[in-house]
Amino acid sequence: MELIDEKGNLFGVVNVIDALVVLLVLAVGIAGIAVVGVLGPGDDTTDGDNGPSIETRYATIDLDTQSSSSAEAIATGDNMTSGVDDERLTVTDVYAIPTSSETADVTVRTEVEGTQYENGTLAFSGSELASGHNISIQTDEYDVTGSIKTVENTTAKLQTNETEVLFEQTVDQETAEAIETGDESQLGNETIGTLETVSVYPIGNGQYRVIAGATLETLATEDDPRYGSALVEPESTIAFSTAEYDLQPTIRELGTTEEPGEPTTTTVEIDLNQLGDREASQFEPGLTETAGGDTWATVTSVDREPASVIVETEDGNLHERQHPTKYDVTLTVELQTRETDLGLQFKSQSFRNGETIYLDFGVTTVEERAWIVD
Repeated sequence: MELIDEKGNLFGVVNVIDALVVLLVLAVGIAGIAVVGVLGPGDDTTDGDNGPSIETRYATIDLDTQSSSSAEAIATGDNMTSGVDDERLTVTDVYAIPTSSETADVTVRTEVEGTQYENGTLAFSGSELASGHNISIQTDEYDVTGSIKTVENTTAKLQTNETEVLFEQTVDQETAEAIETGDESQLGNETIGTLETVSVYPIGNGQYRVIAGATLETLATEDDPRYGSALVEPESTIAFSTAEYDLQPTIRELGTTEEPGEPTTTTVEIDLNQLGDREASQFEPGLTETAGGDTWATVTSVDREPASVIVETEDGNLHERQHPTKYDVTLTVELQTRETDLGLQFKSQSFRNGETIYLDFGVTTVEERAWIVD
């Protein structure tokens, strides 16, 4: 008998094309069994006792820095399906802080209905759902990818707390003038941080030291609390952004919004030597150094006298004479200081007899040596 007859039948019984179709179907079936064997043991149904099943877990996902528009779009209740039957991800909580006018750090809590295999692997959208793995969240509003931090059996909410901090940053004049008590860091309608206290100190060269106390909504972690991506601990740098300015201050203390010590008034004498007539005449009682709405120094009295100069006469002797155009000025100034366990502080810095002091009275400045009188 011929292998293929004149009608195209195999062995005179089966059409060759039909036979090829049967072989193709068998090949696809065998390949499908192999794929299931790789993903997980058992058959590919979710109903049998030995097959994969749909399980619910709660995952914390760090989405890192996102654009402000994406951060504001991410909301509780957002959900997506993976393309695998019955797999679903739902955002159950959102923690986001602005890091600038255009960006924000975002962390979300999600309810994930993933596929649980017999070997213990929990998968979503074909990838393992476990700490350290990346996962994407795609909706009609945004497409973001983050790192899985924790996967747990319960708790749909992120744990947050209010944390008091005292922080410091040196800023320019424009920023210093914008910072006020009560300023809020917000994303959308959510307030994440509030300035409770603000002190602005002129320090020279157009720079200002800002010491501010803030209440922050921090995210609880296994270690120290986080504010955005930064750990909340002394010497840590965090982001504090408002509609008017962006700060990157360094945390000085935790658990307080007040500068250390008790407010007090300290009187000092400041000697300014060899001043020209015009410069010397600018100092008068009543001059004040004011910044951030607070007065830090007030001139209470001014003593002006001709400066001394040593001249040599024709006979070779040295004599002390009054300089014809130079003056020595002594200022008596009241400073708003703080008495701390580490000693006296002015403008949040240690302050001792003989140390350099900077004062900005608007019409003129002082940067000489100061001697504490009282």
